[in-house]
Amino acid sequence: MAKEFKNLAAPITIKGITFRNRIMAAPVGFVWPDVTGAPDPHTILNHEDRARGGAAIVTLGETAISRHGRSMRRTDGDILVPDEEKGWYPTQNWLKLTGAIQRHGAQPNIQLFHCGDATDPIFIDGKNPIGPMGYTREDGVVVEAMDEDMMEMVANDFAEAAWYAQFSNFPMVMLHGAHGWLLAQFFSKLTNQRKDKYGGSLENRARFPLMVCRKIRERCGKNFIIEYRMSGDEHLDGGSTMEEAVEFGKMLEEYVDILHVSSGSYYSSRQYTFPTIFTPHGCNIHLAEAFKKGGVKIPVASVGALWDPELCDRYIEEEKCDFVAMSRAIISDPMLPRKVFSGLKKEVRPCTRCINCLGNKYKARNECDVNPIMGNEIYTIRTPDVRQSRKVLVVGGGPGGMQAAITAAERGHDVILCEKTDSLGGKLKFTDHDCHKEALCRYKNWLIDQVKKKRIDVRLNTEVTPELLEYERPYAIIAAVGSSKVTPPIPGIDRAHVLYAYDSYFNQDKIGQKVVMIGGGMMGVEVGLHFADCGREVTIVEMTDEIAKDANPIHKAALDEMLELKTNVLIKTRVIEILDEGVKVLKGNGSEEVLACDTVIYAAGVKPNRETVESLRASDVYGMFFSVGDSEWGSPFTAKCIRDAVHGGYFAAMDII
Repeated sequence: MAKEFKNLAAPITIKGITFRNRIMAAPVGFVWPDVTGAPDPHTILNHEDRARGGAAIVTLGETAISRHGRSMRRTDGDILVPDEEKGWYPTQNWLKLTGAIQRHGAQPNIQLFHCGDATDPIFIDGKNPIGPMGYTREDGVVVEAMDEDMMEMVANDFAEAAWYAQFSNFPMVMLHGAHGWLLAQFFSKLTNQRKDKYGGSLENRARFPLMVCRKIRERCGKNFIIEYRMSGDEHLDGGSTMEEAVEFGKMLEEYVDILHVSSGSYYSSRQYTFPTIFTPHGCNIHLAEAFKKGGVKIPVASVGALWDPELCDRYIEEEKCDFVAMSRAIISDPMLPRKVFSGLKKEVRPCTRCINCLGNKYKARNECDVNPIMGNEIYTIRTPDVRQSRKVLVVGGGPGGMQAAITAAERGHDVILCEKTDSLGGKLKFTDHDCHKEALCRYKNWLIDQVKKKRIDVRLNTEVTPELLEYERPYAIIAAVGSSKVTPPIPGIDRAHVLYAYDSYFNQDKIGQKVVMIGGGMMGVEVGLHFADCGREVTIVEMTDEIAKDANPIHKAALDEMLELKTNVLIKTRVIEILDEGVKVLKGNGSEEVLACDTVIYAAGVKPNRETVESLRASDVYGMFFSVGDSEWGSPFTAKCIRDAVHGGYFAAMDII
């Protein structure tokens, strides 16, 4: 056991149940229900990995409490309680889930929730959703105000769902009272403006959430553990504040055993709920600390951009919280707790904070950019063992090439990694210079460190020629040769004060005070924000009607906020010509304007290095050939490109048997 993390590693006992350390694997959206609503093998294997990795608590994400209570939304689907009408009693799969977690020493937990007024009618037989207030949503859906009979029904549904969880060997449940769902809708002054005893004062707005907690306690008994997640600050004008949240926390103590403090709301502040690259480590720790200092006596958990074990250990030592809940850090490496407590902190695969895992949930892609297994556990089960060690030549030292080399070496192959430049990293080298990409830089350095630790023959400044191929005669070639910039046909693009976006990082001394960025995709806006935070005046010009449309919705919300604060954005605007004194543009209304600037930067996408790929493929010395990453797909230079490269490199190496 690593002595430096003694506070983080310390067990804690609540109601007779001992939690082996203070790390919670927080609820995430990696859930694949079967037709009954119970977890399928994907879900079971996914959560078992987190338990095997050493977390004290492994929590299944948002689980609707009933099929009839009008509680669901589009990205859910797992329903906890049986459906007697259809003859569904999904106990077996729930027992398999809890058993898979418990056999590795972790405690299984499940997050119960009701969407309230955010419910999608398509999942409740076309009925109207219910909430504290009656109104018509922006999408035209009518929301019905809950009367006391509805409240009684929903509170009983929560209690029955909790009882069924208890019956399925969950020793605890988490009530989702945060992020703008039903319980939070009653608590928040913004969404609860009722005039009866369930609205107005804090005592009245707390009445229904407390009813739910009381019903669960009565149904499940005094020794069942109830965890309550709440937003310490909704970050919404007119929403709940930290001061009120602390008072509400004290009210909950009568029924609840753990307070889990998050922040933000799905209404319009998701970037606080899911912290982005613009948010510091432990962004909600001050909220958890407020509960501790405010007199809350039960254990308090903090969630939000927590990954650094030194800081997490210090938070517990300083009594700012009692648990730390990690979401993306454990998605990127489920073994994080075990590695940290075994003195192997440097072996932990860093999360890049791209938030594609959660942001792309809305596109039905539950995966991690840097952990190819996460979300794909069931597909890797049938991968055959290596029957014979092979010579593998990896061409390209970017993220895809490094991951391919690491995986091939781990599987026992004889690996040569050739990189034509003098260092590894590929396009990720820019992260050494971007003020917002510290997490991605850590990941790049982790890959380089892993390559050094494996039995890999790394050859820098090495172009793979026909002669080299003929000499080495590899069994498999993995081409990870990347892509090249696309230069738009704009008059003046070759002027001295014009730079390609990627190149601008390595020529920052040439960047003037006034910058025009041509291209408002992810690459353009992130380069623009970097230079804005370096003190430049930045104008971003985008010819379409949307900025950063290739970003996932959560990251885009944060980008939009940052762009509004720090840059000038012009959409529906086309660059006609680049002049010595600025950029001539044609606006959507047909008018022309010259934007004065000292430096012009452009980001117009990339094209795959197919010629290099085909020259390698043309050799007749190999038995297997793979092309991965940008060189295969030609994806835009975005965080998604990292996924293409890393996943492509991993699965290519796995196919060499």
